[in-house]
Amino acid sequence: MMSNMTLYIIANPHAGNKNASTIVGQIQELYHTEDISVFYTEQKDDEKKQVINILRSFKESDHLMIIGGDGTLSKVMTYLPQHIPCAYYPVGSGNDFARALKIPNLKETLTAIQTERLKEINCFIYDKGLILNSLDLGFAAYVVWKASNSKIKNILNRYRLGKITYIVIAIKSLLHSSKVQVLVEGETGQRIKLNDLYFFALANNTYFGGGITIWPKASALTAELDMVYAKGHTFLKRLSILLSLVFKRHTTSKSIKHQTFKAMTVYFPKNSLIEIDGEIVELDQISLKCQKRYLYM
Repeated sequence: MMSNMTLYIIANPHAGNKNASTIVGQIQELYHTEDISVFYTEQKDDEKKQVINILRSFKESDHLMIIGGDGTLSKVMTYLPQHIPCAYYPVGSGNDFARALKIPNLKETLTAIQTERLKEINCFIYDKGLILNSLDLGFAAYVVWKASNSKIKNILNRYRLGKITYIVIAIKSLLHSSKVQVLVEGETGQRIKLNDLYFFALANNTYFGGGITIWPKASALTAELDMVYAKGHTFLKRLSILLSLVFKRHTTSKSIKHQTFKAMTVYFPKNSLIEIDGEIVELDQISLKCQKRYLYM
């Protein structure tokens, strides 16, 4: 048993099937420490306020745990000082980051906190936040945007079937021939102009959309971003791209292209639909560099 410490918890009660409070109750039964202090996010983008509240009294001997979806973890880490590690227990509808990293069960996570067992991960920071999972443009961003406004997703989340929403919307997206373009500048200054894209992603993790593979070897354990992109001029081309993603045929697909970067700047056209870690954002450009963080696991 550890003494003179507090376990702070930031929990998102709206994530996934809304069982964060149930998990908090289980922690209070399992984790016999001197103090557990729980902060629930009360509204969208409330993570900043909760982090500030915790930091007012947070001591070096204290610990922090995040209960929510991947988006909750991403937002907390945006405002959390780099040197402070945290534990993560996923209760979102997708949990792609947790899936790829093989985040342990609740008891093992609590043991990792008690024994100070840390794993080093990488995220990519920019002036307004960070990328923990992925940045998506085109079809993937469209799917996330539609899903976030879907009443059906909220219903399916109750039965732990939220990812079906992403699949249904992805199939519908095949009928949309909208094309996007970007200008990419790598760490050595080389510039790449990509036009007429149906799919574009910067992956710091293997999965998105509840288990669909962005790129098989993309991982937060490496200090590289994987850029994955494809053109989809016709319905059949778009269908081929989607099937390649779903059935993990990335490396054999003639349509899907791939490059890796250690740092990069991407320029977007105005009014582009961009998604980062499950949230729609407005950006004209983004400059990314790697930052090391630590998770109890």
